[in-house]
Amino acid sequence: MEKLSFKKSLFWGFLIFIFFMVLFLFSEKRGSVYLIAKILYSIFLGSFTFFIFFTGKISKFRSAFFIISALSFTIVYKFKLWGITGNFFIAPQKNVPEVPLCHIALASNFFITFSDQLKSVFLYGWDKWGFYTIGIVYIFSTLSIGQGFCSWGCFYGGLDEGMSRILKNPIFKVKSIPGKLRDFPLGFWIFLILASLVLLEPVFCLWLCPLKMTTSILNEDNGIIYKMQIIIFILIGIIFLFLLPFFLKKRTFCSFICPFGAFISIAGQLNPYRVEIIKEKCVKCDKCIEVCPMYAIDSCEYKITNYCTKCFLCIDKCGENAIKLTINKNSNNSYYVFFILSAIIMAGALSSFFIPEALIIIFNW
Repeated sequence: MEKLSFKKSLFWGFLIFIFFMVLFLFSEKRGSVYLIAKILYSIFLGSFTFFIFFTGKISKFRSAFFIISALSFTIVYKFKLWGITGNFFIAPQKNVPEVPLCHIALASNFFITFSDQLKSVFLYGWDKWGFYTIGIVYIFSTLSIGQGFCSWGCFYGGLDEGMSRILKNPIFKVKSIPGKLRDFPLGFWIFLILASLVLLEPVFCLWLCPLKMTTSILNEDNGIIYKMQIIIFILIGIIFLFLLPFFLKKRTFCSFICPFGAFISIAGQLNPYRVEIIKEKCVKCDKCIEVCPMYAIDSCEYKITNYCTKCFLCIDKCGENAIKLTINKNSNNSYYVFFILSAIIMAGALSSFFIPEALIIIFNW
């Protein structure tokens, strides 16, 4: 992206600051401490917007925000769980909603979730329907930024990204993945939604999801099934959330395990924005393939696939300016501006539920 002038960058940063200030002033009812934390968060979002536009380096600042968001989410909801139960890992009752409705669970239990959404609208009052409306928020995010949700708004993905950013260079270089293997998440997602429908249980959540580190692991039980579940999802977490991202500098959980990543690779096609390689400018240096954290670039055809999450790392790294954000094959700077503003508003609103509260927890320490 071409960087904007100081005045234009300041204008957009100030606009984001004012937007969130007004939003928080009218919505925050928990007292002055929370309001001050949200005012500081508004300043942070405005500054974040300014530096993205003024430097033109999208991925650098996006990544920092993304990691901060995920760490804040973990801090807040672990402390809430500790306050309820005195234990970081055990929920007080079955299926307790001590975290926001999880988009990964929504995707892996798609048919059950869709049924619950319909019932909550037509049969229940706001106390249940309101809880499920966040599912609609996730759906509409695909219209505003498409697969970009996975690199801007996902409050889990920053954990994967954080591990992939520790080293300057990968220990093991695996630049690309064969197309059929890269499509594994789609088949895995279909299996999960069918298995969940047949068993009427959240199969992924119960057996495979390592992100229970941000909430309860499981309801307390000493049976063999419980122990098997713990072993399986802890192994998946160690391998795909920590070791592989660290050694490969790739987001391997998001790329190969996450059901929402597979879901949004299809649903995100409703969004008009595309990241594309301009073949006339491309010199096939492979820099974009090396840095892509999602294995989203076809190394044979030099084409960006549907798995692209619009992290913009390839755009920032391309020395030939051969990768662009486009709409209908056309590109100009205004596309970047409106995409980034949409992403910041969506991600900022979502993370406002936990980043300001994380500030309070850290301050109280």
